[in-house]
Amino acid sequence: MPFKRLSIGTEPLQTVDDADAFVAGDMVREGADFAILPIIRCNEEEVMDCAHFEPDNLVIKSADNSYCLLGATSSWDSDYEYTETVVGDQVQYAGYTGLKGVVTSAIGNKVPAFGRLLYSILANEASPKVFVRVCLSDENAWQKWNRVRVMCNHSPQLQVLLELDPSTDKAVDMKQWHAEPVQIVTLPESMFVQNAGGYPVLPRQHQATVTAWMDHDVAFAVQMADTGSGLGDRIRYLRHLGQSQPERSVQNTASDEYRDILQAPLQPLMDHLESATYETFEQDEPKYAHYEEAMVRAIGDVAARLKRRIVLMVVGAGRGPLVSRALSAARRLEADVRVIALEKNPSAMVELQRKNATLWLNKVEVIYADMRKRQFVEKADILVSELLGSFGDNELSPECLDGALENLATSDCVCIPRRYTAYVAPLSSSTLFRRAREHTGSYKLETPYVVNIHAAHMLDDAQPVWKFRHGRPVVPADNQRTSSTVFTARSASIVHGLAGFFDAELYPGVELSICPATHTPDMHSWFPMYFPIQRPLTVDAGARIEVHMWRRTVGAKTWYEWCIDANDSSGIHNVNGHEFWIG
Repeated sequence: MPFKRLSIGTEPLQTVDDADAFVAGDMVREGADFAILPIIRCNEEEVMDCAHFEPDNLVIKSADNSYCLLGATSSWDSDYEYTETVVGDQVQYAGYTGLKGVVTSAIGNKVPAFGRLLYSILANEASPKVFVRVCLSDENAWQKWNRVRVMCNHSPQLQVLLELDPSTDKAVDMKQWHAEPVQIVTLPESMFVQNAGGYPVLPRQHQATVTAWMDHDVAFAVQMADTGSGLGDRIRYLRHLGQSQPERSVQNTASDEYRDILQAPLQPLMDHLESATYETFEQDEPKYAHYEEAMVRAIGDVAARLKRRIVLMVVGAGRGPLVSRALSAARRLEADVRVIALEKNPSAMVELQRKNATLWLNKVEVIYADMRKRQFVEKADILVSELLGSFGDNELSPECLDGALENLATSDCVCIPRRYTAYVAPLSSSTLFRRAREHTGSYKLETPYVVNIHAAHMLDDAQPVWKFRHGRPVVPADNQRTSSTVFTARSASIVHGLAGFFDAELYPGVELSICPATHTPDMHSWFPMYFPIQRPLTVDAGARIEVHMWRRTVGAKTWYEWCIDANDSSGIHNVNGHEFWIG
């Protein structure tokens, strides 16, 4: 997919005496969107001797071009006793001139002092954005960054400027960095090579790294020893690289708008869905094609066994997409099938009745009823529903289908879906954690969300936690579940919660999945679940991560509880459904 216009700037490594002159000259001429420049032009000893700024030492002398400048501060890792004062004065000056933000020096060996200074700056509401410079040439870069992040209490104001290093590119696990609050990625001049025409390009392995970062909407800064010699060619190449990516499907492009956006899970039993919600789901062609294939196979098998007219019942019919697919399946087999549609949403009933009169030619019996409570003399040979949620059972499919099978089905009824399984995986994502923490409510980190997970790192493959099966005979239902699952961290990381997925067998040989390893191609009806934790847990590579989950039910109320143990415990979340429940 061609990326929207990229923000590409520069960080000149040559001496710059005057920011305004640089912007009017090299920056504009070479087509850069912004520049990272030192606030003052002193070496460390000179800086530490300057109690106040001298006009001749200032590189950024005015606020005229503050909209396109970030100020790089002096070293934060100095032994000088007035480091905090000097850096603080520079940050204050950056705020005074209205700079887009300030960039720290790289995190050195004095991590506690760095973290304390950073937190003190972030605590000032008037301070500009602070970008922490992290150099991937440091083999302990992530560990240092994580220590600073934890010391700053996971401040939502934390931003990262990530310096790529061509010599370590292959060895660095970029997936973990994709889960961090990286806003700017610097590209050293040495990352580029000349092509046959003499123009700078990125080698193939660096292309993959950079395009992956483009997909995370970061800004790029090209570091140049001489910005007047080839900067523009590099910027034009990066823009071309961004525009030459393959097109994505319309559905996937639409889903991109919801990347990392937290949404409350649907409660279709508690709330009647709106027409627009139904319409969104109905556009998922792969999902309904799989349902139709399942119905074709079920009708064929049941017809061969019964030698009579088949009763197929769609329960929770919504606006009727499964009804249309059921009629199509019957036509494909030229089978004698009576189709019944049940729906409890009175507004959706209007649409079902309209479609029955105009589209289905009154071949469907449309009934206003709750599948859990209504009883019929005529029983279903095939019972079809689309009650699955992002975690499989989180829209109370088990409770609904238990009642439907008991009241509406023959003794050998086929149920579509016939089984579904919930999966979880430990997840690192500063973006999801920050957004969950920003939600209102005293228990804002104790409710699951539906989210198109993007800026995240799965620390291990998803594993099953529980499953449900449906069919006749119906055994006394106990839909409570308990699970303990062990994972191994792929890399050093910080756990921000759990990602939840599901797969389902609609009928033997027909399956749907939103699990990363088996995701049904182009299917977009379901985004994964995110179960946050209140206190993130740092883990080493190879660390054991235990995940404990419960599905609890009391009366008409169902809820999840979850806990992660990894060196320390997250504590149990949502005990007794005090924050989130389904009903």
